[in-house]
Formats: sequence, structure tokens, C-alpha cells
Amino acid sequence: MRLVNLKNVMAGMTLAKGIYSCEGKVLLAEGVTLTGSYIDRLKEMSIHEVYIEDAISKDIQIRDIINDQTRIAAKTTIYQVVRDLKLKKSFDMYLVNETINRIVDDLLSNKNIIINLTDLRSADEYTFSHSVNVAVISIVIGKTLGYNQLKLRDLGIGALLHDIGKTEIPLSILNKPGKLESDEIEIMRKHTVYGYEILKQYPNISILSRGISLMHHERIDGTGYPYGKKGDEIHEFAKIVAIADTYDAMTSNRIYKKKVAPEKAIEYLISTGNYNYDYNIVKLFLNHVTIYPVGTIVRLNTKQKGIVMDNNQYSPTRPIVRILKDQNIDDNCEFEEIDLQKNLTVFIEETCDE
Repeated sequence: MRLVNLKNVMAGMTLAKGIYSCEGKVLLAEGVTLTGSYIDRLKEMSIHEVYIEDAISKDIQIRDIINDQTRIAAKTTIYQVVRDLKLKKSFDMYLVNETINRIVDDLLSNKNIIINLTDLRSADEYTFSHSVNVAVISIVIGKTLGYNQLKLRDLGIGALLHDIGKTEIPLSILNKPGKLESDEIEIMRKHTVYGYEILKQYPNISILSRGISLMHHERIDGTGYPYGKKGDEIHEFAKIVAIADTYDAMTSNRIYKKKVAPEKAIEYLISTGNYNYDYNIVKLFLNHVTIYPVGTIVRLNTKQKGIVMDNNQYSPTRPIVRILKDQNIDDNCEFEEIDLQKNLTVFIEETCDE
């Protein structure tokens, strides 16, 4: 399978990965042949990319680091939490605990973790998918730091609920397509305090988990909010979630901003390490994130285009790439596979849509 921008998707292509709503309902099932009406509906839902299966991408397997059913259930959980809070009801803490337990179990059973997030989301459902991704990335970092299972659970709960205070922010600000005014920025920043106050009402949520909602926008150099804390004044949980939050936000399409390629987000985290983020944690994160995810289309310095089919764990900039020998993608198309780790004169110049 390969990841294709929706503007390049044509009727007759085969969907390689199912698309689900935030409520866990199947919108389009894996294996469906896409029609013009299906493609139009995906555009209406603000879904920008889909995974397709064709001759050039056959046998390329894109595996998420958590089970697909775990991801679907987690997104449904955070959807229900947000829904209940907006209705001024208490959310189901048992459901949150079960969700985090499933994510932790999936990640602890995965020995060679490379973050290759495969969730297909609409811009309107950003909050739910983002919360799950931040929890997954944070737990990966916590595992790398040697956290035990209990500590991973506390970190995961706080990460999953890190933006819960946004339920108190007006939708006119949350979903504003343009730049926020200064007064709107101040209102938005209050989501950290709101989140902490909400989670204080749940005695089963540890103070460290609650602190994530309050401090995940604090920065090492004191330029963050709400209190401008610096360095060791910021708890390690919040430092971890700050990195996960930034990476997933940058690599996600949102109502007001298009995503950037993973390599650009990684470059940003490296360049701001020890200013905005804890650079030691950034380095640990970089050991477990792929610069060029499997299924991504790339352009090489040879001017050829290809699909990333596998990653080299110790050479993240030099994956194995499948290159089409001619321009026709059909059952008889020919391709070659190049391991960039073994072909040092060939390198990736950029990622591209098609």
C-alpha cells in the first residue's frame, strides 16, 4: 500500500486501509473500490490522504505501532470523554484506564518500536486523533526512559487527556480558520488551567497526570505558558508530552494549517532543543521516529520518484525505496528496489504528493 494525497486519487483505485469515524463507525472499508462519489465525500469530510493498493505498492505493509482496533477504541474513548464534558457530565474513567492499558500493552509487546503513525483523520476530528497520537508517542518515550508499567499508565492518561481543557474554549476560537487575535490567544491559552481544574475532580487521576494538562505548553527557556516555568521546574511528564504534542500537531492537517513532512517537524525539534524542549528527551524520541514513513512517496537526487517500502533502523535518512521503471502503473509495471544504506551516492531530496 502507499499513501496518496486525495487530489491524486482517481476512481477505480482500491482503498488499502479502512476509514473510521471518531465514534468507531466504518466510513469506508478496506478493499473498497473508490468511486467519484466516494472521493467527493472524502473531500467534504476534509480527509486529505488515503492509503491505496496498486501494482507499484503491492506487498508494502504499513504497520502502526499499536493495533488498529486499539487505535479505533482509543479515538472513540476520547470522543466520548469530550462529548460528556461538553454535556456537563462526568466522563467514564474506567474507559480511559482500559484504553491506556491497551495502548501500554501493545507498546510493551513491540520490541523494535519505530513511530509510523497511520491514522487517517479528517481535519474536523483532529482533537481525537491528536490526543491518541500524543498518548502513543509519550508512552514510547516513557518506555525508552525505562518507566515501569504504572508510570507509563500515569503518563499515558495525562497525555490522552492533555487538551481536555479545550472543551471550555468557544468553538469560534477553536475552529477559527485564520490567525487568532491577541485576546483570542489569551482565551485559548487558558485551556491548560481549565484542563487541570477538570481533572482535579477525578480522584483516581494522579497529580502527575493532571499536571500534564497544566504544563504541556511550558518551555525549557521560560517562554511557555501558563506560568513561564523553566528547566527543572517543569515535570518530566510535561516535557515528554510537549515534544509529542508538537510533533503530532506539526505533522497533522488542521482546519487552519496544512501539515508539514515528518523531516521538517524533526528538524524543528532539533533546532529548538534546549530552548523550547528538553534536548535529551528529543534525542530519545528521534531514535524511535521514522523520517520517511513507509508508503511515503519521495524524490531522489537521480530525479526518480519512488515509494518508501522499509526503514533502516540505524540509518533513518536512508530507507529502502521502490522505484517505478516507467510511468505506467498497471499489473505489468516493472520496478526496482534500492537500499539507500548500500547506495551512498543516491539520497532523498524531498517527499512529494505523487
